[in-house]
Amino acid sequence: MGRAESAVAAEPGDPDGGEPGAISLHPVESISDLHWASGGHKGAEDNSPAPSSSLRRPPPRPAPLSPPVLLPTLRPVPPAGPCPCLGPGHPLLLALLGLLALASLVLATLAIYLSVLQSQSVRALAQWLRSQEEAVRQLRAASGQLWARLNTSIEPGGHR
Repeated sequence: MGRAESAVAAEPGDPDGGEPGAISLHPVESISDLHWASGGHKGAEDNSPAPSSSLRRPPPRPAPLSPPVLLPTLRPVPPAGPCPCLGPGHPLLLALLGLLALASLVLATLAIYLSVLQSQSVRALAQWLRSQEEAVRQLRAASGQLWARLNTSIEPGGHR
């Protein structure tokens, strides 16, 4: 692994740095070194490296008091009024609503008329089909009688 040994300005209160804003990086060879460097050790363990006195941190210094950060203020938004198209000077919306209602009534009336017309035409068609069936039955009966007469009039030898 590579070693980092340079100083970078980042955190205040570094134990090894001369300046309050400087931080120095210590070389580490394993994750356990990082654990010891962060002060996460509780007691000595057999397989842990010995803690270095340079890796221990002093208690953190209190941060200097700074003025509180002010959030941007929001300006109040006036409440929305009624739609301008509903005002007394705009009868267009009411005219459109009236036209829509009138069109709905016309379509409903047309649907009822077409429904009645369809039922009447179906009834007339059914009556016409019954009369046609009756005419076909009468023609079959007449045809059968004619064939019977024709068969009786022919002599058995094929001559009349």
